[in-house]
Amino acid sequence: MKLLVISPFDLIIAALMIITLYAVAIAILFKNKSNIWPYLALLFFPIIAPIGIIAGYFMTNKIKS
Repeated sequence: MKLLVISPFDLIIAALMIITLYAVAIAILFKNKSNIWPYLALLFFPIIAPIGIIAGYFMTNKIKS
């Protein structure tokens, strides 16, 4: 029954993944000179907003090319 145990290593890996998501999303927002609304979305939707910002950025760059 070790499948349901959350170890400290799992918590560190999850925290590093979330920190990476935030860092990439904030870098994209700074690059695009965005207004305050995307930053508020990062505060209110902590996991979905960075993924949406990153996916939206890559989708618009893919369409432009």
